[in-house]
Amino acid sequence: MKLNRKFVPLVILGLLQAGDLLSTRMVMKIPGALEANPLVRDLGLWQAKLLALAVVILLVWRSQTLGRLWAACGVYAAVVLSNTLMFVNHTKVLAQRMGG
Repeated sequence: MKLNRKFVPLVILGLLQAGDLLSTRMVMKIPGALEANPLVRDLGLWQAKLLALAVVILLVWRSQTLGRLWAACGVYAAVVLSNTLMFVNHTKVLAQRMGG
């Protein structure tokens, strides 16, 4: 498969990688929050995200079907959504506690 067909999912995966990094950093600022990803716990956030980026680049380069790439996009979208919802929920609870 030509790289130009992979361009859109590659860009989306890159954006989702950045979203995962930022949303994980936001959630880790929550007191008592624990990282569920064992790679992040063992390697550290930046190292684990760089490893994940390398794996994603390899996946994109080697993939013969767009379905696998879109599946990877779906997984990362779910992770970013989960992190974002956790952060938003925590800030709402914190605001309620401080307000009353």
